[in-house]
Amino acid sequence: MDDLRKKYLELLELNEDCTETEINKKYNNLSLRAKTDKSIDIDEVIQAYDYLMNRNIEEPEPVKPVVMKFRKAWFKYIGLAAILLIILGTVLSIVIPFVTNKDPDLIISYIGPYTPKNDKVLENYLYDRMPKVKKILMETIYATAAGNYVRYKEDSYDASSVEKLSLLLISGDLELIVCDDSVYRYILSYNYLLELDDIIEEYGIEIDRKNIVYGIKPSTGERVIYGINIQDYPLLSEHVYINEEFPMILCVSNEAINMENVKQAIRLLLTEE
Repeated sequence: MDDLRKKYLELLELNEDCTETEINKKYNNLSLRAKTDKSIDIDEVIQAYDYLMNRNIEEPEPVKPVVMKFRKAWFKYIGLAAILLIILGTVLSIVIPFVTNKDPDLIISYIGPYTPKNDKVLENYLYDRMPKVKKILMETIYATAAGNYVRYKEDSYDASSVEKLSLLLISGDLELIVCDDSVYRYILSYNYLLELDDIIEEYGIEIDRKNIVYGIKPSTGERVIYGINIQDYPLLSEHVYINEEFPMILCVSNEAINMENVKQAIRLLLTEE
């Protein structure tokens, strides 16, 4: 008789040749007594009962050393692997958009009290005639002056409009610009516009004198062309909803990155070839 069986028989006060009926009877008796007799360890009684009734779960076979080594290595490095995967996922989420998000080949910005029509007529017109241009950014930036009677004063803008225009000027993200007269004068005051005389002459573009918008060149004081009134150019003027009371002026940022594309777009838009 093994020591464990001997121990449990003594605990239940049973003989070696006891029957299952006797084991059950003794177990029930001790279970009842344990409710009032704190000296009886009910957990130990249950263990003895299970063992003597052959209810014990067999002890698992010892794990082989190589398996134990593998388990330890798995749990040791799985945390590290999870951290590396999180880092990799974060890096890819940043790098992939950066690599695949190509900078635009041409930026056309409508700045003023305009509402976009969300059509593709103007874009498609340029794509069809500028095969090397793969991405055109069309944007409408709402900016208004505080009132009609003070439209030409810089301080007539509401705070949000001034902030928008200032950020655009600083960022260098403006190229081809369509704006109302107050925005035009605001941008011109910062010497941010390109003279259009050379472009008009280079491409032989004929423009009605009434549509030419002049400005004074700061360095020489001479009068040069900084803008074109586009009311007579429906392809440009009908891209947005406007208040016809105010003119729409086409002008160019002197910081434009895609200057050659800008020049080609001006030629196409003003001649509507």
